[in-house]
Formats: sequence, structure tokens, C-alpha cells
Amino acid sequence: MAEWYLYAIVTMLFFSVANITLKELLNQDLVGVLTKNLGAVIPAALTIIAGIIIAYFLFLSKLPFTEKTPFLLVGFVILASLGFIFLMLAVSSGKIAPVTAIVSTSSITVAVLSIILLHDALSAREIGGIALAFVGVLLLVFK
Repeated sequence: MAEWYLYAIVTMLFFSVANITLKELLNQDLVGVLTKNLGAVIPAALTIIAGIIIAYFLFLSKLPFTEKTPFLLVGFVILASLGFIFLMLAVSSGKIAPVTAIVSTSSITVAVLSIILLHDALSAREIGGIALAFVGVLLLVFK
């Protein structure tokens, strides 16, 4: 098995459990919790950002570091943070299974964007898999 398969499976498992945990977290009075602990939110966010930067240098140091790298890291953190905020809004107001099914269509979006922006080529089999994944999400979300 290729190494990236294992990484992807572990990532999926962590994200799945994290989304269930997020749903339970959001069943609480999140605004009240954040308001009471506002002094801890900003340091926690900065710690997470520092952790991502440290992880980059420890685990991904084989990647080239160019003048674009800091901007790409900051862009990633901003986009991921915005995505997480909207995930919290969706999970707090909807059922977890359909919400995460819709969120999982990001792989379809990534495939389409990789064709457009990165000029990747997909085989007919890969396109068929994307179509089946999309149909599966539709069946889960719409009754």
C-alpha cells in the first residue's frame, strides 16, 4: 500500500471523529463558553497557527521553501479557519450526516479545480468515481 493511502485513511478517520465531537461541542452554549473564555481563544488560535508552522518545518521540510511559502501557509490557515467557522455553523444547525456528506464533496470540487487550475488529467474511471460519489451525496442529503 502506498504511504499516501494510509495518510488519507488516517486523515479521514480523524476528521470523522472530529466532526462528531464538533456536533457535541455545538450542542452546548458555544457563545457563552467563548464569551467566558475569550482570553483563551486568541492564544489558542495563535498556538494552533504556530503548531502548523512548526509541523511544516518538522514533517514537511523536504518541501522547498521559497518566497511564496509563508504566503501559501498563511492563505491555507485563513481558508481552513474560514471553512471551520462555516462547518461549525452548518453542524450546529443541521444533521451531522448530511452536513458532512456535503462537506465531503470538497473532493469533487478539488478534482474539478485541479483540472482547471493545475491542468491535471482525469481518467474515465476517475470521472466515473466522482460522479458516483456525487450521486451518493445526493441520495444521503435529499429525501
